[in-house]
Amino acid sequence: MRKEEIEIYMAKIIEECRLIHIPVSHHINPRITINTRARSRFAACKKAKGPYEYEIEVGEMMLQADLKWIKNILAHEILHTCYGCYNHGQKWKTYANQMNQAYGYEISTTTTYENIGLETPEKKRQINYMIVCQRCGQKIYRQKRSRLVTHAKEYRCKCGGDLVCYKIEKN
Repeated sequence: MRKEEIEIYMAKIIEECRLIHIPVSHHINPRITINTRARSRFAACKKAKGPYEYEIEVGEMMLQADLKWIKNILAHEILHTCYGCYNHGQKWKTYANQMNQAYGYEISTTTTYENIGLETPEKKRQINYMIVCQRCGQKIYRQKRSRLVTHAKEYRCKCGGDLVCYKIEKN
């Protein structure tokens, strides 16, 4: 599916919400953003600056999904624009249930690649640091630089041994 088609469906879903008196914002950017880096989320509703208070971002993988799931994901994000619904609280769940009952959606707080019918991407976890206990030899791996990585000498292993951090060089 193309970005332009998704934007048409987004406008239709906003109209569906208003027909059953769900108070979605009137300040949603009509242009969606395609996120080419997202791997663990299908879409997001983001607060924006400028004339539009909200922007809907869709993960690139959703372009391969069935229309049913694209609409479910868009409706999920659009409901976050309702006042008091920026999380998945009771108000958001009430509106999601209204949409599900009125239009046959299957809006939920979470879903999986498997539910949507997409292949789960392989997670590429890059190990950049290895912290080693000088007493027992236990190894702790870290992807990101953290206080443990930068100040390993201030920490101790469960056995009480000193920790040393090594940067793993990439090929």
